[in-house]
Amino acid sequence: MILYQFFSKKQSRKKINIKYSIVKIFESYKNLPKNVHLLFFLEFSLSLIHVAFILILNIYLRKKGFSDPEIASFNSLRFVGALTFALPLGIFIRGRRLKPFFLLSSAIVPLTSIMIIESIKHAIIPLIQLAFLLWGIGMMIMRVCSLPFIIRSTTENNSTEALSLSASTWSLSTIFSGLIIFGLDWVSHSRVLKNKFLIDEYSTLWVITIIGMSSYFFAKRIDEDIANSKRKKSGIFSLHKNYDWQLIFRAISPLILISVGAGLTIPFVNLFFHSVFNFSSSNFSLLGSLTALLVFIFSLLVPTLRKKYGYWATIVIVQSLAIVFLVIMSLTELYADYSYAIVIAVAAYILRQPLMHMAHPASNELMMNYVGKKNQELISALSSSLWSASWFISAKIFEWLRILDFRYYEIFLITALFYVLGVILFGFLIKEHEKNERRSNQIMPIADELSID
Repeated sequence: MILYQFFSKKQSRKKINIKYSIVKIFESYKNLPKNVHLLFFLEFSLSLIHVAFILILNIYLRKKGFSDPEIASFNSLRFVGALTFALPLGIFIRGRRLKPFFLLSSAIVPLTSIMIIESIKHAIIPLIQLAFLLWGIGMMIMRVCSLPFIIRSTTENNSTEALSLSASTWSLSTIFSGLIIFGLDWVSHSRVLKNKFLIDEYSTLWVITIIGMSSYFFAKRIDEDIANSKRKKSGIFSLHKNYDWQLIFRAISPLILISVGAGLTIPFVNLFFHSVFNFSSSNFSLLGSLTALLVFIFSLLVPTLRKKYGYWATIVIVQSLAIVFLVIMSLTELYADYSYAIVIAVAAYILRQPLMHMAHPASNELMMNYVGKKNQELISALSSSLWSASWFISAKIFEWLRILDFRYYEIFLITALFYVLGVILFGFLIKEHEKNERRSNQIMPIADELSID
């Protein structure tokens, strides 16, 4: 009886500790500055559109008669504009107010989304190409400005939570966008309506684009501290003096490889499931939503894990596991005729996503700490520019490989190779960062005293 009471009390204490930890996590996010919350909703609104495009736009294009190489060509164009303007924008915004750029982004993205949807419907190829180009510029503006805005709006005590909240918008928008797509498809085929209303990819993309227009409302409400923006402005002729290029190059080296690999896979996973396992738009959207829920939960746990186990666990180990699951998922194409193949592919996809994504807040924090405060706007611009450049190159590579009749699993294995090389470089970067920290305690501790991200 005494033993039973002892274990009972122990279990009760554990429950109280878990409840206290959860409350503490949510309070830390709730107490962030109002501007950070507004930025979160702005990013979430635009990401709803972005996710919808990733989930079903390729399938919409396929149903309209476009081939895989043509789809890859269109996708590559959205990275061209971002690649061209990201670096100049990163230099230009140093010391300037960022609210006007958020307003511009929240106007461009929904309008160009409408252009894409309508031009695909009417098969106006030049307009499709132009719309993809401008859409990429709109998303790039938001991305380049978000990270510097977070650093300006927060202190050393709460910047990690803000970075994590920003990173979680992608997974949260995937959940909602996927559920909206699945829900509209269910309504369209429900017996109640007796198939009177056809809600296809065209209608669904329109609905989500209209919801995404709310981003302008959140951008308008941002109340930027002008004094916080009064930092030394930068020009193109002072690039060499104002930035530590060796540090910057070392910080972005692993990102180059990771982003090239990601560009070969992420935009085309829906085509993989559609072509190999006959997934419909709503099926893949529901899968994306379930996976994103895990991504969102894992993202909130990153800081606790980083504080306890360091960057090695939250970047190197989790990405290595993600690579293993990517390889498993890709190889299921060889056994697609067997009933168990689809189960393995779905399970591998669901496990891979949160593992790969949970490294993002930790790797962003590592980059910010590594390059120092004066390089942050530029590293943010370079990061966006590199993703755009890499995804443009990757989309072209995917296009060529499909023309050469490469199968999906062969392309995804190339992705795995890029990921492996990127993770190795991250290992070197972490090792150097830890060595620098031992030498000096002056490197900006974004999350030194935090247990949540």
